[in-house]
Amino acid sequence: MSRLPLIPLLVACLGPGCAANAPDPGPQLVVGRPVDALGLDPGRISDSESAEVCEQIYDHLVRYAPGGTEIVPALASSWEVSHDGTVWLFHLRHGVRFHDGTPFDADAVVFNLDRQRDPRHPFHAGSPFPSEPMLRNVEQVERVDDHTVRVTIERAYAPFLANLAMFSVGMVSPTAVKRWGADYPFHPVGTGPFRFVEWSRGERITLAANPQYWGGAPTLRHLVFTVVRDSRQRLTALEGGAIDVAERLDPADTQFAALDPELKVDRVAGNNVGYLAMNTLHPPFDDERVRRAVNHAVDKAAIVKLVYQGTALPATGPLAPSAWGHVDLPGYAYDPARARRLLDEAGYRPDRPLKLYVMTASRPYLPSPERAARMIARNLADVGMRVEVVENPLEEHLRAVQDNQHDLCLLGWSGDNGDPDNFLYGLLDSDNAELGTAKNLSFFRDVRLHGLLRWAQESQDRAHRLAYYADAQKIIDDRAPWVPLAHAELVVARRADVAHLVLEPTALLHFQPVALERR
Repeated sequence: MSRLPLIPLLVACLGPGCAANAPDPGPQLVVGRPVDALGLDPGRISDSESAEVCEQIYDHLVRYAPGGTEIVPALASSWEVSHDGTVWLFHLRHGVRFHDGTPFDADAVVFNLDRQRDPRHPFHAGSPFPSEPMLRNVEQVERVDDHTVRVTIERAYAPFLANLAMFSVGMVSPTAVKRWGADYPFHPVGTGPFRFVEWSRGERITLAANPQYWGGAPTLRHLVFTVVRDSRQRLTALEGGAIDVAERLDPADTQFAALDPELKVDRVAGNNVGYLAMNTLHPPFDDERVRRAVNHAVDKAAIVKLVYQGTALPATGPLAPSAWGHVDLPGYAYDPARARRLLDEAGYRPDRPLKLYVMTASRPYLPSPERAARMIARNLADVGMRVEVVENPLEEHLRAVQDNQHDLCLLGWSGDNGDPDNFLYGLLDSDNAELGTAKNLSFFRDVRLHGLLRWAQESQDRAHRLAYYADAQKIIDDRAPWVPLAHAELVVARRADVAHLVLEPTALLHFQPVALERR
């Protein structure tokens, strides 16, 4: 994730003159969110606020069809793959330009992929690339001609195409990266439907329509992401027309929004999971019996009722029931007596308070993290485990848990591409348990699990992959590095005159097709 300095205001001058980018009259849509983005360099981010803005600025070689995760052409108009799955040939769309006027071509693709995957690339240095592990098996990226790129990977990798549609592989302007260097996250330049105009850190990000967008110019003239931290204030702003779309309202405020005839509430089953991770590098969580005890101690039903207010399903594993590859597992019943027996068997003694790290910002998979943390702390106290809750803003929280400061932490994941690999390998494999960049926040390592997940990546047969993922989920359930808490609904409230807003399984909204039907 990005480690960015705080600055009060940055205005980008795009194109030949700043005057061309000054706000002008026209349809403007304002989106209210609880927290600001952390950065706008797509390869260096992992938070949903940054990703959603990046999805408006950048394009990918391929993308997901609206409302699903089917792969369709984007900057690559077509592609071919060798029989053994190791050589991919991408044919690029003609006539596309970055917002700074430079051409999108094969050289730009080579720059982008090499920048993220190759530590020797001159623009790889700096804050980490969370997406680097998924490009780890890329051996070579070659320009064939101006509009053709060849990518060679060391072994067949089933999620490869789906991964290229993820926000993190958005195509950045090589010219802009070379110009701005470490400051590029504040001067983003892509080929997407909206161009960057201004970022007032902690307050708002303003984008303007790209009238030359290859996929059709947006009907909106401007798109503004504004920070309204309190859920009730976001609802009030939505009711009064100060914002047009409200993200992550608390469940109680969503109920009020649903009663207002001038507002609409859109819902879809979420491909996500909220979880409590136990740090297996820290005693007592190096003992499976303790981890199983915590699973029995946490009352998920109460959390779903009081924190999610019924807008989620209790989780038994990482994959949501709607995801392909999901296996119905019995999970761990709420059983404090069983938890105490397991702790006794493990010889657990509460010699120090266990630090439970939690972010203060609402997330798509967890609407009230602090409340959930307090409930979990009480559950663990009931079985004799002392817990200290450590609250941090999102960026500090992510930095702390990636650096191994926690005993326990609350976090979650919204699926990027519809593939089980995105959850199971991304969040629980040893490849992703490196200090400083970890997505595996249990720092859990299991050689059997690693083997299964690698085999699933290499297989092109869906039935074989399903079998591997079923076995993988059984190992995860047995060894219990997490308490999987819930799979939350995706809920967005909007003014009734906001048309064509589609909720995506990735939990990221796309505003290119959105229109304002003012009466």
